[in-house]
Amino acid sequence: MKMKFRILSILTVMVMLIVVIAGCGGTDETTTKDGGTTTTAAPDESGSETSESEGGPGAGQSLVIWEHTPQFEKPLVDLITAFNEKNPDIKIEYQIKTSDQYYNLLATTIQAGETPDLFWTNGTATSNLGSYVSQGVIMDITDKVDLSLFTDTMKEIVTIDGKQYASPTVEVGGRAVFYNKDIFEDLGLSIPKDFAEFESMLPTIKDAGIIPMSFSGSDPWAVLFHFEPVLAAMSPDWLEESKTQDVKINDARVTTAYDKMLEWADAGYYGTGFVGVDEGGALLAFSKGEAAMCIEGTWNIQTIQENNPELNLGAFQLPTADGRRPFVGTSSCGFSISEKTESPEAAIEFLNFFASIEGQEIWIKALDSIPGTPEIVSENPVINDIAQFDFQTASFYDILGKQQLEGENPRQVWEEDQTKVMSKGIEPQEFLDTLASMTR
Repeated sequence: MKMKFRILSILTVMVMLIVVIAGCGGTDETTTKDGGTTTTAAPDESGSETSESEGGPGAGQSLVIWEHTPQFEKPLVDLITAFNEKNPDIKIEYQIKTSDQYYNLLATTIQAGETPDLFWTNGTATSNLGSYVSQGVIMDITDKVDLSLFTDTMKEIVTIDGKQYASPTVEVGGRAVFYNKDIFEDLGLSIPKDFAEFESMLPTIKDAGIIPMSFSGSDPWAVLFHFEPVLAAMSPDWLEESKTQDVKINDARVTTAYDKMLEWADAGYYGTGFVGVDEGGALLAFSKGEAAMCIEGTWNIQTIQENNPELNLGAFQLPTADGRRPFVGTSSCGFSISEKTESPEAAIEFLNFFASIEGQEIWIKALDSIPGTPEIVSENPVINDIAQFDFQTASFYDILGKQQLEGENPRQVWEEDQTKVMSKGIEPQEFLDTLASMTR
């Protein structure tokens, strides 16, 4: 009996020593990967000195944050790191959902009562945010998070019935033609002055044994980010009309843009098998020098440069027939807070940091994206290339949403059928006629 007691005493002392050592040493950042999902626990840097935020809002609480694509992993990690320097007693884990079934995965967790504390959505750019609001899934942050940094235009993407249900970002999500400067130089090419000159470069590049444009025909969003600059270059008048009046979605000027893309596909300007290439594959092919250009979202700069740090990267806006340079730009959405979060104080504290000038500067610089405020200045020359434009146009996708009839959801149909146009499963005119039947 005495021997058992002595062993128990030794074990108790050992446990106490382990606890003390762990408390003094803090917790290092750890990262684990599981099935395409990355989860990171932010470090606990508490020590002998008291942090200015110790015992503040959310102290001792933990958060789980969901993002939808690897492009946003670095900015999110940088943001969490900076936040934990001020709030070391709030534990944060993030998960990157790389699947194109992001919203299905999110719906499953909502139904199971396991909604992440904060999560990304497209904001009002899709119907998901409104659906979550009507279901009571998302917290109204109108009087809880300071959004004074953002313009009214930026806040439109998170506003429903005059209330805010997420933080926007100051990022201006645009589209641009990324190009390989070395390939252009080797072939004696320069930034095209008009649309005809752009088209004249394509056979020259192909004849040199290089894919003119790396393109994902399997991802509806990648198709959109390619289609919109083509539409802006070929039919800027249609987009200009959309600013002041309802326009016909199935207008011949819209059909022409899709027809042009199919013409380029038939000519081999996207290479072979582009219909089966996902967005990540298209970006990688361009980064590796297999293609001379890639028309994509501006937020992909970081991914391209990480794929190949040695790439001599440049960017320009696809010009119109008369040489003007349109820029398709949209506001972007950050994170919403779950209405049922068990850590509301910590979630609000984090979102306030995200919405601050400090948080947004971290976000924008890590993304290498275009800042929509003069308070944040980019240090990336490619960003400066992208910013060389003559006028800004609306997103075709946004126009669809603004003109949709009550009870209709043309953007959902667009998501489901957009890639069928590129695979020739549906004619452009038929596709646009369907969308037009659901809009004013």
